[in-house]
Amino acid sequence: MKIGFIGIGQMGRHMSRRILEAGYELTVNDINEEAAAPLLKKGAEWADSPAAVARACRVVISSLPKPQDVEAVVYGKDGLMQGWRKGDIYIDMSTNSPTLIRRIAADAKAKGVSVLDAPVSGGVKGADAGTLAIMVGGEEAALEKARKVLEAMGQRIFAVGGPGNGNVVKLINDLVSLVCNSASAEGFALGVKAGIDPAMLLEIIKVSTGDNWCARQYPGTVFKGNFEPGFKVSLAYKDINLALELGKENGVPLPVGTAVKKDLENTLAAGYQDKGIDAVIMTRENATGVKVRSTY
Repeated sequence: MKIGFIGIGQMGRHMSRRILEAGYELTVNDINEEAAAPLLKKGAEWADSPAAVARACRVVISSLPKPQDVEAVVYGKDGLMQGWRKGDIYIDMSTNSPTLIRRIAADAKAKGVSVLDAPVSGGVKGADAGTLAIMVGGEEAALEKARKVLEAMGQRIFAVGGPGNGNVVKLINDLVSLVCNSASAEGFALGVKAGIDPAMLLEIIKVSTGDNWCARQYPGTVFKGNFEPGFKVSLAYKDINLALELGKENGVPLPVGTAVKKDLENTLAAGYQDKGIDAVIMTRENATGVKVRSTY
């Protein structure tokens, strides 16, 4: 089976490589052709446009930064709509707007094309290792046809209902995660300012009710002063806005999510947009004059 992949970025370069290494023929496209060079050396083929990818492949995957990018890939000049044929499957693995995905799914259905939204969790490390969790919205029959392809990238695949539902679940996960991230930053900055060793604080939190995934990453990130991006602050800001939009659409107030949005705005204003999400703690460090570091 020949698979198309659009978006060879921080996540996509690993996800597409996993597909290639699983034995599939791979055709790729990106706004930056140089990004695809390692894949081309491994045997992937280059296509000059999303439409060309669709003409070459019956299954096409995209992994893109923003909903606007997905919209352009589907509807733009030489977009996927220009190359789709009846029976094709389109899988968008971006963190996206459920509303946009549902519109794409409806328009694609008119052409006989099935759409799956399949956002992921697990970050760059999970993409590299092929251990992502994948949340899939869309027709079950299309998922079963594409399951083996998805299994090349992830260990756990969750079918969560109709088109758009994958992103509903992903945005809720990101909402909860970003709340924990901001809360952990506040707690650890407070602890160090009050004289507590951060390594000891983490050990206590890990066996107590404050335990959370974000804090558990600190030994490899915050404690070392390592804020290189796995999940950029700028993308986290995009995701929290999508979650807040989802809340408005469903009439659900999200006051804690709104506070996290403000926290991310402060982090962006401090110039940390290209740092990893753990960098929100640096705004607390700057304000308190302490560094949350440890040899853990």
